[in-house]
Amino acid sequence: MQTFWAMLTDKGVAAVLYPLKLNPYFRHGEQTPWGGDALGSLFGKAIPDRRTGEALEVSALPGMQSVVDNGELAGAPLSQAISLWGARLTGLEGEEPFPLMVKLLAAREALSVQVHPDDAYAAQFGKLGKSEAWVVLSAPPGAKLVYGLRAGEEPLEQIVAQGRLEQALNWVNVYPGDVLYIPSGMVHALGGCQGDLVVYEIQQSSDITYRFWDWGRVDQQGRPRELHTQQALAVAKAELSLSPVSGATVLCQGGSVTYYIADRHFELSRLNVAGDMPLAAGRMLLITAMGCGRLRWPQGQLELGPGQTALVPAGLEGAVLSGQLSALCSSTPNQQPLRALLGYRAGQVAGLTP
Repeated sequence: MQTFWAMLTDKGVAAVLYPLKLNPYFRHGEQTPWGGDALGSLFGKAIPDRRTGEALEVSALPGMQSVVDNGELAGAPLSQAISLWGARLTGLEGEEPFPLMVKLLAAREALSVQVHPDDAYAAQFGKLGKSEAWVVLSAPPGAKLVYGLRAGEEPLEQIVAQGRLEQALNWVNVYPGDVLYIPSGMVHALGGCQGDLVVYEIQQSSDITYRFWDWGRVDQQGRPRELHTQQALAVAKAELSLSPVSGATVLCQGGSVTYYIADRHFELSRLNVAGDMPLAAGRMLLITAMGCGRLRWPQGQLELGPGQTALVPAGLEGAVLSGQLSALCSSTPNQQPLRALLGYRAGQVAGLTP
């Protein structure tokens, strides 16, 4: 028996590309004991409870998929759109897995101290590695987070064995607008402030996280969350020491674009829209609005509000983002043209130069 989506394809309906407005999958409750309700109060999201830590805005992970909210594919999981449209959606050839994930996170308490593996290490489990980046959207006064380790001469293994990891953490103060690049191997933890810290996250499409430490937190049954000390030690790069990314801004039709990160896994930019900004085809664009705007294309239009995300297919020509707003835009990387565009300023974009 044909599925509904296969029938749409046979009829030629779903063959027409259009931007997908996506509803998130929420992680909450015991899954995110550090979470709060800021995703509801700040963006009006229908959070399932007051400990909702993550809204997976763009996710193709099995069991945690975002769902199409508009058009002929409304109600379909993202994986179905990927199956139907293939390279016309992703811009990728062959059988490559969907490469990216976009999240909004709200932390009322500190997340675990954690680290992620690179692609080579994760491949033994049949998964992608996990490099990521955070953009701070909302932060109370005095907000801070763990960003790497303090410089020292002792081996990390010795520090962990002696129970002194907390003393070795590098805490940095953060403010709305800050962008932090977190390549695989970098020790990090979100939170550590009084109040809700809300961030946008772009990452490789992977669910591998190794916990070094969880602040002694226990669940309602008094059980601590699992730690992964040996795996974390195997992949951690204690020498990684980075600063927030300043980025490089380029004027364009309809406003400007600030490029922050362009490593071999993803590109992250901010679209500063003042009018009508054409969106280039050839790569899928994951656009999360930070204000009210309109996404137009030859066959239709779509209203976007703060915190709402749309996936613009790689094969869609003529898309335009309109309004007076900023939007965060993530995509697969295209490093060489960006280096040429930025010239000597390429060094201001994390991951773009050796």
